Amino acid sequence: MSDWNKVIFVSKENAILSPMAEWIFKSILMDKSKEIISRGLVVLFPEPRNMKVTDILMNHAIPCEEQTSQEFTKEDVDGQTLIIALNFPEKVKLVEDFGLTENVYTLKEFVEEEGDVADPYGGEEQDYEESYIELKDLLYKMKKKLGWN
Repeated sequence: MSDWNKVIFVSKENAILSPMAEWIFKSILMDKSKEIISRGLVVLFPEPRNMKVTDILMNHAIPCEEQTSQEFTKEDVDGQTLIIALNFPEKVKLVEDFGLTENVYTLKEFVEEEGDVADPYGGEEQDYEESYIELKDLLYKMKKKLGWN
């Protein structure tokens, strides 16, 4: 498992779940030699990360730089890249549209759980807080499974 040196979190638009996962994982990962990024599958134009996501990260003292959504490309991937789709439809798109069959998992699949991560889009701050808590728990499990410091 430790052959990977890069993780790409992938969600639909790269404005809510994948950037939230990116910054939470960066905050819990001590090994700064690993590259952690996020991308979207449907990015028509660069848009800023959802403000509620930024607020939640700041409320939990997670440092995060300004960012805009970026589209996933096959050039983002090399042989040492682990691709984590936040939900099953994104995994299917990665397999079908990009022909990626290795090192592609949903987050819950990777940590051996069922289902998808709840998307708080359109919800209240409490919905974003619940997504944060769920992601943080799953990402600690992911870190442990990877054996990363």
